[in-house]
Amino acid sequence: QGTPVRHQLRAVAMPSIVVEKKIIAVVLTGEFNPAIFHPAWLAQNELVAPEEAETVNEVICTNEVSTFVLDGVHMQVERQRFGLTTEDESKAVWLRDLTVGIFSILEHTPLKAIGFNQDIRYALDSEEMWHAIGDRLAPKPCWEGILESPGMLGVFMRGKRSDCAADRIDIRVQPAPGLTNGVYVGFNQHYNLATESRFRCLIENKLR
Repeated sequence: QGTPVRHQLRAVAMPSIVVEKKIIAVVLTGEFNPAIFHPAWLAQNELVAPEEAETVNEVICTNEVSTFVLDGVHMQVERQRFGLTTEDESKAVWLRDLTVGIFSILEHTPLKAIGFNQDIRYALDSEEMWHAIGDRLAPKPCWEGILESPGMLGVFMRGKRSDCAADRIDIRVQPAPGLTNGVYVGFNQHYNLATESRFRCLIENKLR
């Protein structure tokens, strides 16, 4: 996911581009009952090992929100939003499989959409390379006669890819707040789930 943008960055800054932080998330919208989502429920349904569920120390579980961290994965469920996030890239497939497992059990949950997201902060070695990223994505000659000393504050693109079943892919690139010579890149693969059969189809195809 997002490989073409990384190639663009590396074309400008290689070998001086470093991933400073990456957050991976699975987000669903629909109608949820937050009180169900508890580590003990996950263990009961063999979605996680009982010993893993027992290690969770801080659990908030009410009718309005459920939130806890399990083995480096943060789960937060509200009435209209379900989310799993992690900074551990090795858990990306597990996030997907856990989501599939949960909603295979809760098969009658009304689901509207699912998104696979990545938020990545890249650190560059120099200000020159940092400016080169902006020059590549938002060329300054386009702004001649309109602005003096133009600079890119953000680029937002939406489209599709032939190798991805997502209904749309959103990519956002902007300076990374609080990171000197940093670039933030956000990816969202968005799938509409208008019918239960669409969700089943995506599950069978591993939500590629």
